[in-house]
Amino acid sequence: MKKRGQEELALFAVYIIIAIFVSVALMIFVSGVAGGRLVKSQVLAKEIALFIDAAKPDTSIEMEHENALVNLNTETKEVTVQIEKNYYTYDYFSSYSIDLESNGTVTKISIK
Repeated sequence: MKKRGQEELALFAVYIIIAIFVSVALMIFVSGVAGGRLVKSQVLAKEIALFIDAAKPDTSIEMEHENALVNLNTETKEVTVQIEKNYYTYDYFSSYSIDLESNGTVTKISIK
């Protein structure tokens, strides 16, 4: 009888540990989404990519945003925006030469 009780206790402990792990993972995900950081990074990346696609040569724009890290990869034609730990990458299709200067709260994009 003792072995059967010990096996049930061990199985119950494993279920509790799995439930705690899943709950913590869910809470971390929800806190990121609820704060809006993921959505803000998606919106900023899409705005920049759409501006690049719509712009003509010799056009420049400055965008103010909350503290974000903005990167431009001209080889893969991707804009990546990172706000805290959340980042989002969006493609653009323009074949013009693009300069991007970002200092955290202001991003200047120049199309040549």
